Amino acid sequence: MTVPVHIVTGFLGTGKTTAIRAQLAARKTEKVAVIVNDFGEASLDEATLAGDAPFEITNIPGGCVCCTAPEGFVDAVAAVLESGPDRLIIEPTGLARPQDIIDTLRRCPQKDQIALAPVVVLVDPARVGREDADAQELVELQAGVADVLVANRTDLCSTADMERFETWVAALWPQPLAVHKTSFGRIPPELMEWPEGEGTRLPDEAANVGHAHAHDHAHGDSVDGFDARSYKWSAEVVFSGERLSRAILRMQEGLAGADLARFKGIFRTQEGFTLFEVAGGTAHQERSAHRRDSRADLIVRGDGAVAFERIENWIAGATLTSDEVEAATHQIEIALPDGRVRIVQQTDLAALPDGLDDVATLFPKRAGAAARVEALWQSVDLPGDGSAVICAWDGFASEPVPLAALRQGYLIHALAGEPLPKDKGGPFRLMIPDEVADAPSSCANVKGVVRIVVKND
Repeated sequence: MTVPVHIVTGFLGTGKTTAIRAQLAARKTEKVAVIVNDFGEASLDEATLAGDAPFEITNIPGGCVCCTAPEGFVDAVAAVLESGPDRLIIEPTGLARPQDIIDTLRRCPQKDQIALAPVVVLVDPARVGREDADAQELVELQAGVADVLVANRTDLCSTADMERFETWVAALWPQPLAVHKTSFGRIPPELMEWPEGEGTRLPDEAANVGHAHAHDHAHGDSVDGFDARSYKWSAEVVFSGERLSRAILRMQEGLAGADLARFKGIFRTQEGFTLFEVAGGTAHQERSAHRRDSRADLIVRGDGAVAFERIENWIAGATLTSDEVEAATHQIEIALPDGRVRIVQQTDLAALPDGLDDVATLFPKRAGAAARVEALWQSVDLPGDGSAVICAWDGFASEPVPLAALRQGYLIHALAGEPLPKDKGGPFRLMIPDEVADAPSSCANVKGVVRIVVKND
C-alpha cells in the first residue's frame, strides 16, 4: 500500500496551519504524519498537538524544503515513512515553490511508497491582486500548481474582494479541479482526494509512456464552423520539446480542410513542464508550474475530423519512448542557443584536467570521481554568459542556473572505476558548492543529468 501525500501550501498568512489542524481533527482515527517547514512562521509542533496522538510532527527549520534543504526534506520523508503512517501532510513555508516539492517527491528514493494527492493551495481573497509585485508573482505561481484552490478567511472579505477573486480564478488555465470558499481552514476531506479521471485516477491508457494511444483521453465539441478538442496525458508521460515544436509548426503551416485557430498546451518535456501556445498565428512557449498532467486545448476553423487525427499523430510522435529515455542516459547532450549540440561521454569527462578523484572532499555525503564543469566548458568552447537548464533522464528539469554558477560545479561520473550507478544519482550527477555566488542552492544539484540546455539571457 502506498501512503497518500498531501501538500498544503499558500502564501504567508493564508491559514495553512489552521487548515492542517482542521484536517487532523477530522482524521482522528488515522495515523497522520506532518512535515512542517517553519521558515519564520508560527507552525504546528508537538506541543500544539499534545494529547492528540497518533499524529506525528517533523519540523525542518530554517529553510525552504523545496530549495535550501531538499536533502533534509528527503531524509525526513524517509524517516516518516519508516514509522508507518496512514497519511502524510506536508506544510511548506509560504515562500515555497510547490512544484519543486512535487518534483522532489516524484524522484526521491521513496517515490514508490507514496501516492501524491491533490495539491491544496490557500489564498486570502482580500489580498489577491493587492500584494507587491514579487509576492503577487509567487501567489500566481502557487495557484498554477493548485489542484484544489481554497479561498480562506472569507469571513473577513468584502463583496468586492470576492468578486475580484472570482475574476482572477476565471483567468487561470488550467482551472483547478475544485475551488472551495471557506473560513478557519475548513476543507471537506473528500476534496483532498482525486476525483474520477484525474491524477492517479486517470485511465490506465493515459499513463502508457511512448504509446500512440496516450492521447485517447480526449473530448471535443463543434460550434459555428469551429471544432474544438481537449486532451490529457498522465504526468508520467515525457515529451520531446523539439518534436512538439515541430508538430506545432506543422499545425501552423496548414491542416487538411481546416486552419489552426488556437492551440494551448502544457506538456512535461525533457526540459520540464512547458506551456506551448499559438494564438493569432504567433507561437509562444515558457516554463509552467503546472504538475498535475500534460494537456492541450485545440480549436480549428473548418472540418476538424482529419485535422485532429493528424495533430494527434504528430503529438503522439513527440512522446519519448522508454527506449529513447534509456538510450540518452549514458551521455550528456549540451544544446546551445544557436541550435548546435555537443555530446559528452563519460570518457570525455574522465580525461579533463583538474578533476576530483573523490568529491567527498567537497561534498561529504557524496562519493565518486568528478570533472570540473569549467574544464568541460573550456574544452568545447561553450558560451560564458547566459543560463542553463539542467535536465535529468526522468524528465526533471532545474530552474535556469546562471552559467557563472554552473561553471563552478562538478559532474560526478564514476564510482570505483565504474560509471556512477543510478541509485547514486548517475550516470552523471551535477553538484554545485553551496558557497558559490548566484547558485540556486541545491535546486541545481541534479541527479541523472542527460542534457544541459544553454540559453541567452
